[in-house]
Amino acid sequence: MESMHHNGVMVPPRYEPQGLSVKIKGELHKLTPEEEERVVAWAKKIGTPYVEDPVFAENFHEDLSELMGFKVLPGDIDYTPIYKMVVAERERKKNLDKEEKKRLRDQRKEEREANKEKYGWATIDGERCELGNYMVEPSSIFMGRGEHPYRGKWKEGPRYEDVELNLSPDAEVPPGDWKEVLWDPESMWIARWRDKLSGKIKYVWPHDSSPIKQRKEIEKFDKAIELRKNLDKIQRFIAENLKHGDIKRRKTATVCYLIDELKFRVGDEKDEDEEADTVGASSLRAEHICINDDGSVTFDFLGKDSVRLLLTAELDKDVVDNLQEFMENSDGNTLFDEVNSSVVSEFLDEVMEGISAKVFRTCYATEAVESKLKEIEVDPEAPEYVKKHVATLANLEAAITCNHKRTISASWQKSLDRQKERLKERRTRARENIRKYKQRIHDTNLRYEERVAKYEAKLEADKEKLEEYKNELAEREKAGRATKGIKNRIKSKKNVISNGRKRIRDTKAKHRERIAKLKERMEDRKQKDEALIEKTKLQIEAKELTKDYNLGTSLKSYVDPRVYFEWGKKVDYDWRNYYSKTLEKKFSWIDPGPPEQEAQ
Repeated sequence: MESMHHNGVMVPPRYEPQGLSVKIKGELHKLTPEEEERVVAWAKKIGTPYVEDPVFAENFHEDLSELMGFKVLPGDIDYTPIYKMVVAERERKKNLDKEEKKRLRDQRKEEREANKEKYGWATIDGERCELGNYMVEPSSIFMGRGEHPYRGKWKEGPRYEDVELNLSPDAEVPPGDWKEVLWDPESMWIARWRDKLSGKIKYVWPHDSSPIKQRKEIEKFDKAIELRKNLDKIQRFIAENLKHGDIKRRKTATVCYLIDELKFRVGDEKDEDEEADTVGASSLRAEHICINDDGSVTFDFLGKDSVRLLLTAELDKDVVDNLQEFMENSDGNTLFDEVNSSVVSEFLDEVMEGISAKVFRTCYATEAVESKLKEIEVDPEAPEYVKKHVATLANLEAAITCNHKRTISASWQKSLDRQKERLKERRTRARENIRKYKQRIHDTNLRYEERVAKYEAKLEADKEKLEEYKNELAEREKAGRATKGIKNRIKSKKNVISNGRKRIRDTKAKHRERIAKLKERMEDRKQKDEALIEKTKLQIEAKELTKDYNLGTSLKSYVDPRVYFEWGKKVDYDWRNYYSKTLEKKFSWIDPGPPEQEAQ
């Protein structure tokens, strides 16, 4: 990287205190600005499941006690007045008239756009790149993911003096009392700071859709393709080293086997907000492993997002022997104390350059999707929702392959019940729609029959009248009387009869046409209702199948989008219909142009 120019990052303003007080154990306490910020943040969480979580509540009040200088337990503080204030403010905003809501909405949009234009871009080597998140995190209660031990603790946001900027020497330094401005041409980070809760360094990077990041994505997926081609050679290399004389090398080979065979994460690459005792292949301890009497091995540990992973597998005998040995000599420490992601990468570099644990997961996740899409036959004429469901099933295979388990959310069952109720309603509505159409057809037939009967009765009466006229004409001719008048009446009546017959024919033709259209509309409505029912059934099926899997992780980071793109061309499905707008933007490199039907 030769140069980097940007305007720094957006640091949110400090909390503006309102001079509030609360009662603690019955005594009024005047809050400092720092105390008030935290107490108001807690009041905003009242009514959510978080405040009912004992760990969440205990962590929050421990931090608050440290700030206040005396012990405060959950239940000691009367949050009622501040909670009422929070609710009143919500109601005030809710009850604003439409014009004021629109004005405020437009104002916020204008501010967002201005901030994005100022902070949301960097120029790297002369190329304008969008940034991922240009605003540093504001102070807040840490929510965590899963059973995170820090949930509820106070997370103090960084200030200008905490933030370092990465700028080339020729760049103008943006205003702000920054901690440091330095030049790191080997890395693409824009800004960084140390998280005050976890102690980890956090970064601002170019957006996933930026050209420089897209090139990295392509390299990652191409590397996974290369890995698949060389997989046999790599697996032989790992197997050969499972009995190596050097114990570190044996440990490294064993970790690589677990990564390849069981798709474990390497173990030392936690997410930024992951402080729980989550482990991967290299950080396993004896307590996480049980070698069973039948030779199989059971793994039981907290994986990504603090979600428990319980897995029993048949493993290579050399791997089982190694695990047994490492467990016996671990003394409560990790089995692979000298092994981390760097050691794994160096080991694999001996057989294929540039391989990491993540490349294995990328390779296998992509392969899982590709296999599932080939397995399920899809008619190009099938509805879009059917193709989307197949895409979801393939994505689920990737999530299962990579052990992307998640905690089932508290709202999952309610959401499923709503979908099932919607299915029930759609079935009821479908039956009602058919009943209404059948009733319309029945009523139309009745009206038609009444009308035709009336016309036919009139026709018969006219025929009888015509016969009377003809008889009268014969009598007049026999009597030598004048016949002009009666002949005119006969002619007129014949015209009436002819028109009557035509009216009956036309009425029958129109009726057939009307009934045909009603039946056509009924069939069309039936097909639409059946499609809605089928779509809802597939949505319910997908929801139940994916309830404890996070499909977003594999789709975002591990599945080569070109697999969906190529499959979509075969079954006439636009890959954009499955990917979110954000991911569509991230993966725009696979198909930069719009679909043909849109381009025309």
